Amino acid sequence: MTTLMKYYDKDVLKNIMAPLTLKPDRLIFFYDKGIRNKSYFCGLKSCLKRHLPLLQIEYYPVSVLNVSEIYDKTVSMIENEDTYAIDLTGGSEMMLVAGYKAGSQRGIPLYYTDLINREIIDIEDNSLVAKTIELTLEDFIEARGAEFLGNSHVEPDPKNYQNILEMCQVLFENLEQWKKTSSFLQMIVARVPPHELQISGRMEVLQKNGQKVSPNKKIMLAFQKFGFIKNLKMTKENISFSFTSLTNKQYAINFGVWLELFVFIHAKEAEAFHDVKLGLMIDWNAHDGVMITGNEIDVVLSDRSLPVFISCKLRHADIASINELVIAKKRVGGWFSKGILVSFGWDKKNRTGTYKKAKELGIELLDAQDIMSKDFGDRLVRTVREHDLVSMKWTPV
Repeated sequence: MTTLMKYYDKDVLKNIMAPLTLKPDRLIFFYDKGIRNKSYFCGLKSCLKRHLPLLQIEYYPVSVLNVSEIYDKTVSMIENEDTYAIDLTGGSEMMLVAGYKAGSQRGIPLYYTDLINREIIDIEDNSLVAKTIELTLEDFIEARGAEFLGNSHVEPDPKNYQNILEMCQVLFENLEQWKKTSSFLQMIVARVPPHELQISGRMEVLQKNGQKVSPNKKIMLAFQKFGFIKNLKMTKENISFSFTSLTNKQYAINFGVWLELFVFIHAKEAEAFHDVKLGLMIDWNAHDGVMITGNEIDVVLSDRSLPVFISCKLRHADIASINELVIAKKRVGGWFSKGILVSFGWDKKNRTGTYKKAKELGIELLDAQDIMSKDFGDRLVRTVREHDLVSMKWTPV
């Protein structure tokens, strides 16, 4: 029987990468006895068991400030008839000291998992033990003790990608007109049942603020041209049309979803990422018996086993959006995660205070200049790949 011993860490990647790569028969975790909420281990066990259903998992509490106790507990787990290894990735400094001492004295291999370079090495001679496996977004979320609650928006069919991107171009080039048209559509659609596709009404409606709003003819014709509506009829006084599907109805009445769709489609078409999700809703505590959405993240993807969280704002960036993104990425990936804010402003081009704040907090920012470029997909991939997590280690976030 092969046994892998580890020291539990708050960063979920440090807990799951080595076991899922090395596939031991038995896994022993030593954890801080100060952890009172054992639900932390429920998600971890669920993730590991999904991949390794026969894996034996054991947990032992220790005082993270007592090297002797950690050493004694580690050594007590070692039996001659099994093959052992200790992964010194994660845990407190005292845990690592005790683990190194125990492994060295008992002649047990000591490993370190380099999550950025995606390899497990033997620290005695720096030799390669194994290349790490590719993790999915489900692995991160499940090991964190959270779960997916679905998507806030329906992911589009690939056959509709081009029409969506064409529609995005029209809307982005006529953003002020789109704001008014979006307000009009939301008001006129609110008057019919949720599953009704046929829409008719006056060409001018009164908003709550007393201002009148009308749809932009160019945008409505584009919606029809690219297949989101049909049978469009507009006169000076009246308008009528039909949405071609409930999904297209959802898209057409949502002002900001078009930037999310734009980023999602480019991430999918880049074929550079392992997972790409749109409008991901997350319950951060899947084991408390209460189903509550804690966050909705516009676009989430997995790049070389690291989660990337993307927030999309069809307006200027602001500090609140940056802070929200920082919290979301820390909750799932800890330090080993990336955040990108895509906003329809000029913060990056003009090096605004918001842009500088984003850089300070380790958030990459793409702005209108990037969005309107012909190579946005390439820029997105470069931004993800060139985001330097190593340099962020010494950034005061």
